[in-house]
Amino acid sequence: MPYNDQPQAVLNRLSPDQKPSPIYILMGEEEYFIDKIEKKIVSTYLPEADAEEEGDESGWGGFNYSLLYGSSCEMDELLAHCRRYPMGGQYRVVVLREAQALLTAGTQPPLSALVTLVTRPNPHLILVVSIKGGKRLNRSHAWVKQLEKSALIVESPRIKDYRLEPYIAPMAEAHGLRLNPAAIQMVANRMGADLQRMDSELEKLATALPKAARSAVTAEMVQAYTGWAKEYSPFDLRKALAYRQVGESMRIAQALGDDEKRAPVQMILPQLFNYFANLFIAFYAPNRRDEGSVMKALGLTNKFFVQEYMAGLKNYSAVKVLDIIKYLRRCDARSKGMYSDEGSSEEILLDLVLFILN
Repeated sequence: MPYNDQPQAVLNRLSPDQKPSPIYILMGEEEYFIDKIEKKIVSTYLPEADAEEEGDESGWGGFNYSLLYGSSCEMDELLAHCRRYPMGGQYRVVVLREAQALLTAGTQPPLSALVTLVTRPNPHLILVVSIKGGKRLNRSHAWVKQLEKSALIVESPRIKDYRLEPYIAPMAEAHGLRLNPAAIQMVANRMGADLQRMDSELEKLATALPKAARSAVTAEMVQAYTGWAKEYSPFDLRKALAYRQVGESMRIAQALGDDEKRAPVQMILPQLFNYFANLFIAFYAPNRRDEGSVMKALGLTNKFFVQEYMAGLKNYSAVKVLDIIKYLRRCDARSKGMYSDEGSSEEILLDLVLFILN
């Protein structure tokens, strides 16, 4: 089975008419997909299971489903569950959460015992192994290479803020919502790359919206039903700076500086750094005047999301952007107390905005 670092694609392919992998190893920094893929595997291939804990025998699903935790189970126990055959169904699903507890240092951690499932497979088994806490398998180890013969290893990397759009649309559709590009941008601006929170907020939005409106959700609808527009976000500041809106940039910076608890400068600086770092890349696109060329250089998939970069290309020079990136690094160091002129968060943010606009 191949290694895959596109968890959304894996999630989309899970369906009753697709044969499952016998073993799924889920790992990576973005834990949202680890949980989402696990739940969809259970609901897709064991739909009769209403068990959430091992031992619930409220139906055949209870017999065919085991939930274990790496922090409290031994490998012998796990393998015993994996060798059982289903009762009254096609598959037996075994879920191992907190598997990082079985991934100790060394080339042969306890989790390496899973290779016995490759040499002596159970044709009715679906094993889901969830590894969190930033831990991951070392694919250079012999036992991992052996495991990959049967397992699908899915790594979920942290999502970049400027590449959120491909994730928001399917997440919204899972809640019965179809968002237009402006609505997607508003969700991205408000939530950033916090996918767990984004999923929760989209679920709330789906509940609040009238059923007839869910198939064509606009930014105005999102504002009306969430009230998100009442507060500025780092993305609002980024947009104002991209379009070089001096007055608006200063107003937003002042508002964010006054609300340090909700929007600390340590959260704002990475957002701005990502934008200007990518803007610098855009200057070296084969044709920086062409939206398609810039989109390809930045890995964007929707023209709506390239507009801020096209604006930045007009409003800043490559030399200025490089100076901004350097100054952003200094502001980050100031925010961490590395200079005598560190100042308050509000002062750092206002100094930065003035530097960018001048």
